[in-house]
Amino acid sequence: MGQGYVLVNKSKGEIISYAHLPASKARELTGNPVTAAMTTWYLLSNMGDQISFIEEENVWDDYDDVTDRLIDDMIKRQLIKDDGIEVFDPNEPEIFIRRLRNTWMDC
Repeated sequence: MGQGYVLVNKSKGEIISYAHLPASKARELTGNPVTAAMTTWYLLSNMGDQISFIEEENVWDDYDDVTDRLIDDMIKRQLIKDDGIEVFDPNEPEIFIRRLRNTWMDC
């Protein structure tokens, strides 16, 4: 199955959980154009902070999940595009995946 990861910024008490995205494992995070761009943008925006990946089951509850804030910032900067969501079961609309696209892939 593979190990899922989150990005942790110990300096700011933040995580990027990659929630509702089609990637969380090492190969997925590097191979998916959106999650690779998110990780790079976050690292560049937080240089000097103590940042690393940890296994998703080891996430600290008191850390703030800033995944949506990062996505919103990247959409505003036209680095990624939001193509809506895909709900897997209409009876459980909270189970969905965001359909995001790396705008650099359109070139």
